Amino acid sequence: MDFMRILQSLEEFLYEVMSWLVFYPRALWRTFRHPVAVAIYTERQLRQDRDRQFTEMIGPPLMLILTVVVAHVIELSSPTGMAKANTVLGRELFATEQGVIATRSVIYCLFALFGAFGMLRQQKSPVDRETLRQPFYIHCYLLAPFALGLSIATTILVNGNTYWLLLGLAIALLSCAWYGFAQTAIYARILKISLLRAALIASAANALATVVIVGLAFLLFGIGHK
Repeated sequence: MDFMRILQSLEEFLYEVMSWLVFYPRALWRTFRHPVAVAIYTERQLRQDRDRQFTEMIGPPLMLILTVVVAHVIELSSPTGMAKANTVLGRELFATEQGVIATRSVIYCLFALFGAFGMLRQQKSPVDRETLRQPFYIHCYLLAPFALGLSIATTILVNGNTYWLLLGLAIALLSCAWYGFAQTAIYARILKISLLRAALIASAANALATVVIVGLAFLLFGIGHK
C-alpha cells in the first residue's frame, strides 16, 4: 500500500513538473506581451474556486519561483557562478540551493508587496489576507519577465567584456522600463486613474522596494566589507 502511494505521488509529481514545460513559457510570453490582460485574468481567476484557478497558466507565486530557479541556473552556468555572501547572515541564507531560491524569491516579492500596498491605498481598501492577494498575485506575474531579464543582464555584466557590458546594460534598462510601463498600464486600467497618477504610484512603490532591497544587500553581501 505504501509503495502504491509512493508511485501515485511520483506520478503526480512528474505530471506537474512536465506541465511546467508547457505552462511556464506560455505564462511568461503572455505576461510579457499582454500584461494588462494577464492582470485582468488574475482578477477573474481569484473569483473562482481554488481548485479551478489558473488552469491555463502557472499560478503567480509559483511562476515567480520558477523564474528565480531558471535565473539561478543561468547564473550557475556562467564562468563566475554565484556571487559570494560576505556576512554570517548571507552565508547562512545562501548555504544551500533551496536557501538561495527562497531568499531571492522573497527579495523579488518585496516589489510585489509594495506594489500591492500602493494599489490598496489608492482603492482605500483595508489590508488583510484576502484584499492583499489579488494585487500581490498580479505583481508576481509581472515580476517574472522583469526578474528573468534582470538576472540575464546581471550575468552578462559580471562575465562580459566591453561589448557584452553594453548588451547587459541595455537588457537591464529594458527590463526595468518594461516593468515600469506594464505596472503603470495595469494601475491605470484596474484603478481607473490617469497614466500620470499610475506612474507616480508605481514609481513610489518601486523606489521604496529598491531602498529596502539595497539595505538587505548590505546585510547579505556586506557591500564595502573588507
